[in-house]
Amino acid sequence: MDDKVTIDEAKSIAQGMEKTLAGFVPAEQVASIDQNPSGALMSCSREGDYLWSGQTKVLLNSGAVYDGAAVTEKIAEQYDGRDYYTTETGLTPDSQPSAHVIGSDGEGYLVALSVDKTFVQILSFSPCFVLPEDVSPSRPY
Repeated sequence: MDDKVTIDEAKSIAQGMEKTLAGFVPAEQVASIDQNPSGALMSCSREGDYLWSGQTKVLLNSGAVYDGAAVTEKIAEQYDGRDYYTTETGLTPDSQPSAHVIGSDGEGYLVALSVDKTFVQILSFSPCFVLPEDVSPSRPY
């Protein structure tokens, strides 16, 4: 954990990566990219440390044929072994290709097609940070 990361910086890092990962979906398939402006704070492994968790949805054009294997492969090629990232690819419970990009400081990003196949869901988990005493972890941030 980087003790110098603030809650705002952690959120910014996670949301920036969400946008970057959304860019792997071919533009001609994208109807819109909807990033949640707020997320939840979740406890990290060390007491008093938290991470920011958010979500972006890449809404697909009606009739678009999303190639999840190609997208997850491109993500893995880009991030596996780059800087401090590793990437794991696999299948969701409904057999859709997924990518999990993991940073060495606790951050993680999951990319997979939604169950109803109308959007690509990107879930983010920021680097861990020390929660300021005046911030309640139970409120959206």
